[in-house]
Amino acid sequence: MDLKLLRAFTELVDSGHYGKAAARLAITQSTLTKQIQALESSVGGVLFERGRHGARPTPLGEVLLAEARPLLVLSREADARLQRASAGLTGQLDIGFGISTLIAAPALIAGFRQKVPACQITLNDMASRQQHERLMAGRLDVGFCRAPESASGAAGDLSFRPVLTEHLALVVPLDVPMPDSLDDLNRLGVVALAARRGPGLDAQIGRWCEAAGFTPRVVQQADDILTVHAVVAAGLGAALLPWHGVKALGGRTQHRRLTGEGSSWPIGLCWRTADSHPLLARFLAHVGEAEGMWAS
Repeated sequence: MDLKLLRAFTELVDSGHYGKAAARLAITQSTLTKQIQALESSVGGVLFERGRHGARPTPLGEVLLAEARPLLVLSREADARLQRASAGLTGQLDIGFGISTLIAAPALIAGFRQKVPACQITLNDMASRQQHERLMAGRLDVGFCRAPESASGAAGDLSFRPVLTEHLALVVPLDVPMPDSLDDLNRLGVVALAARRGPGLDAQIGRWCEAAGFTPRVVQQADDILTVHAVVAAGLGAALLPWHGVKALGGRTQHRRLTGEGSSWPIGLCWRTADSHPLLARFLAHVGEAEGMWAS
């Protein structure tokens, strides 16, 4: 049933007069008459009685009125929801993040939720390469991660915007003196993240070690950064871990930021370049407004 005709019908019922209803609808009276006639033809009967009293609904008109009003309410509500969605004021985002943004990502998302309280956000903790893969597969909307590598084939399809600079940190137990040399570090032994679980971090550590002429003596491997950190905190060795990530894990270890070639890299927002999701666009703008807050 044509909603435009139903709106004309209910307006005529409410005003009780063709001239007044036409004025409220901003159409001519003859146009309104044609619309009512078209509606009567559609329902198969007369909808109004006309006389000196104006226009009153017939019994068939009363039946139609009971059906029309809820339909028009639903239509207005649907229009409002669509307008809010197209303005990026509602919807759902699946967001990935890693340990380097364990503080920054939740803070940025909390600020966004205050601006757009009707949105739904799912957070997914995963490595950067996994985020890139899920983005490409359409299973993630945006991620806080490393920049995609050109060799992966994803770089041309994914956009990247830096949010912070991450650094390698030397992490040792609280009761162990900070090593003065790489030889001292090897005497302690290195707890390493399994390469298959953190290929980006593993490659970053490899670049730094190569530039420093250092071959780490790995005494233990673990499948995630939290476990690596826990093993170091227990006194079983040292580790090379992301600086921002270690700071977010609290004071169970001591750490020193490393310098030199391969010691730093950008962490930022990554999303499908062709994605036109209005809520995503609003989220990207929100993070852009906070640029520099997490830069160090």
